[in-house]
Amino acid sequence: MRSFFIFDTMRFFFILIISLSTLISCSFSSDPIKLAFKKDEFLSEIIKDKETYEIQILYTEVSKNNLGQTEFLDYQFQLNDEKYFYPASTIKLPIAVMALSKINELRAEGSNISPKSKIKLSLINNEQEIILKDSITSFQNLIADVFLVSDNSASNVLIDFIGYNYFNSSMSNAGYKNTYLNHKFNPDPFVDSSWLISTLDNEIISSNKNQITVLANSNISNLKKGKKRFFDGEVKNESLDFSLKNRSTLTDMHNIIKNLIYPEIFLSKFNLNVEDYDFLRYWMSRFTHEDLGAKYIGKAKFINSYNKFFIHGTDSILSNTDVRVYNKIGQAYGTSTDSAYIKNYKEDVEFFLTATIYTNKNEIINDNIYEYKETAIPFLSRLSKALYKDLLD
Repeated sequence: MRSFFIFDTMRFFFILIISLSTLISCSFSSDPIKLAFKKDEFLSEIIKDKETYEIQILYTEVSKNNLGQTEFLDYQFQLNDEKYFYPASTIKLPIAVMALSKINELRAEGSNISPKSKIKLSLINNEQEIILKDSITSFQNLIADVFLVSDNSASNVLIDFIGYNYFNSSMSNAGYKNTYLNHKFNPDPFVDSSWLISTLDNEIISSNKNQITVLANSNISNLKKGKKRFFDGEVKNESLDFSLKNRSTLTDMHNIIKNLIYPEIFLSKFNLNVEDYDFLRYWMSRFTHEDLGAKYIGKAKFINSYNKFFIHGTDSILSNTDVRVYNKIGQAYGTSTDSAYIKNYKEDVEFFLTATIYTNKNEIINDNIYEYKETAIPFLSRLSKALYKDLLD
């Protein structure tokens, strides 16, 4: 009787162990992000140091149900909206959104302006002296350069058009309370000056309101980066404080893209019309040399995948142009981020992906020695390719 009890008990624990192993295995394999790590040796090596690399990932599968309705299935990895990472140029996407929003407000007030109409730019220095007068461009040209090559000067003109306060209050009202703007982008030879923007009818449309700086909440962690920082030609034994820098979160970035691609489903609160959404999606999805980007052909820095970390990475020759990446990247201070909607129209495969990774082995901030090419961009590219391949299979 005793031996039967021991045998029965052992069998129970054996079945329990097998069941738990199966459950863990199924749980692992049902998560496409973890499955991507498992299948790709490079990704699996990076993930071993996931905390050091400060990796965060949001992934959304898009599919159709039996009724033809669009469905979304979300996955995440190390998501923490209270852990700071520098958004860099990813915040230029909502800047473009807010520029179109302000254009619509001006039109509602009677201004004769559109994204394609000509505008005049005059540059004013700190002494309020005009140092450049009536340069002609359009909002379309500025926004195109933002998406094609992440142009800092074009972005800074848009900032002077909308104003910091307009951006921050509008983003908060639209539900993106963790996305705010406190400063312009460098390098830009005119970063310390202001752009006076007017229509061809000499109507001034730029913002001159006093800026209200947004402070990071006390619950936000990771605001100090690096053990040392490079400043004014020397290395200082101190971290760089990001508490007054621009900010966004992975959740905000991911939801902004969702709203721009499916505004009718996610009930977008942006002040945009149908033409605005089409306009943004068009420029978000361009490769560097398309359309107005033809001017960048032959410039070594601006390869055709310059603004596409996902799928295309550092490919100088695009391997799969059937895949469209509607995105905005950001890269600065060791942080590399891409936020995108990815679609293959031929295969009818689509998904949303937002991911960030921090690479700074020497732990010195602002020395421009970061592992972008060998680690960050390959990680983002291979992650997106693995998820894409899983959907194709």
